[in-house]
Amino acid sequence: MHIAYLYCLVAVLALLCGYTASISYFSIIFYWISSSFFLVFIAYMLEAPSIFRKKRDGTIPFYIRWLFVPFLFAVQLYNSWARKNDKVPAIQKIDHNLYLACRLFPSDMDTLQNRKVGAILDVTAEFDGLDWSANNEELSYLNVPVLDHQSPSPSQLLECVNWIENHLANNTGVVVHCALGRGRSVLVMAAFLLSKNQHWTVSDALQAIQGIRSSAGLNTSQLRMLAKTHEQGLLAQKSSIALIANPVSGGGKWPANKKQILQHLSPHFSISVYETSKTISARELTQKAIAQGHKTIVGCGGDGTINEVASALINSRLSLGIIPLGTTNALSHVLHGTMSKVFPIDICCEAIVQGQTRTIDTAKCNDESMLLMVSLGFGQKMIESASREQKNDNGQLAYVKGLWQAVQSDEAFSIELSIDDKAPVMLDTTSLVVANSAPFSSILAQGNGAPDNTDGQLDMTCLPKSDVLGGQFTQLTKLAASGLTEDKMNETAFVCQAKKYG
Repeated sequence: MHIAYLYCLVAVLALLCGYTASISYFSIIFYWISSSFFLVFIAYMLEAPSIFRKKRDGTIPFYIRWLFVPFLFAVQLYNSWARKNDKVPAIQKIDHNLYLACRLFPSDMDTLQNRKVGAILDVTAEFDGLDWSANNEELSYLNVPVLDHQSPSPSQLLECVNWIENHLANNTGVVVHCALGRGRSVLVMAAFLLSKNQHWTVSDALQAIQGIRSSAGLNTSQLRMLAKTHEQGLLAQKSSIALIANPVSGGGKWPANKKQILQHLSPHFSISVYETSKTISARELTQKAIAQGHKTIVGCGGDGTINEVASALINSRLSLGIIPLGTTNALSHVLHGTMSKVFPIDICCEAIVQGQTRTIDTAKCNDESMLLMVSLGFGQKMIESASREQKNDNGQLAYVKGLWQAVQSDEAFSIELSIDDKAPVMLDTTSLVVANSAPFSSILAQGNGAPDNTDGQLDMTCLPKSDVLGGQFTQLTKLAASGLTEDKMNETAFVCQAKKYG
């Protein structure tokens, strides 16, 4: 903590200079310097790197930068001098595809590219991270803020280890850096080496690093923290998840968003990615992931992909995660709310990271698993008319167009229906929907209000043929209102709830 008391001394001296200065302009400057260093001293005392408000992408708010200009200018000056006079290179290879470095500058880009480094782990709290995405969109960046001479928490250390491992598993080079590549980054590098070599001691890991980077070293508190974390076996505790991704869902949303998804999840899990193809289904890949020991399976695709993944998990103790990459993403809308339509990846990834789980009902139709609903009439025609090309070009408007055409045709059909093994009845209808779960935007399923996917019941909404001009459009309006108000639409539609329909 000697560095913290040094900052306190600077703050006191600047305060005295400000108090004794005869010119108010100089007083303001000295008070500014004093405030800046004193706040940093407090941050060290409280072990609070969050004082710099540095985000995971490395940015620091401008008002924070201005507040700490005196401190940042001083440490920047010192680090620039130290890097220039350092006896070791700025970037050094520690293991295969794994590098240790001091703070990186734009001039280091060529070195990173030549060494095929595609991931940067920054463990500084006080420096703005460079806008790596602007320089090279292939670079992945993560900031885990730690104050100089201090240590990350065990959970942060495990986050770093997971992140490094996931990138190395994808044959991506990783560089870990702090200000000078001597303390914080060395601690993280040693933790990773210990996670891969469980028989090593802390001394073994440090010797492996110091044999390459002679300036590397940990202070007493950092050594104590690393040793305790290693002894408790925390570095070996890795949660694994499997991502089952459909590359063509939503017109190719998975390839476009893969990097963002992995950036969200890789600090927290050991990730295995499985991609569907014309010959390998999501269900088959899910079964493969289960056989390989994964306890959490994440479906990345549309409702069809999610349904396939879920079909292999029903009645098991395994968890299903959802990252909605389809056209409508109805199940995600139901489970995560309307905002998941605006920020689907952020909201759903955060739910996975936090381990938010719930149990929902499932159903079967013709021996196939069903999470959402089955439709005859309007809904069936709507889905059939929305081709992959139309969905790629128009998104959900393809379904709106299909529904409009179906309602305009107003074609009725007759069906014999039994409810919970009761005597069958004949119905003349234009639309029949049996729903386990459906958002309010799926208006054909809203006759009982929004279906409840935890009540053990399937909601049926049956619309009769209307002889009145525009009658079907009136019924659709009432269905939409029913979904929003939770009122049952009994007067113009046949609605009921049951466990079984046949």
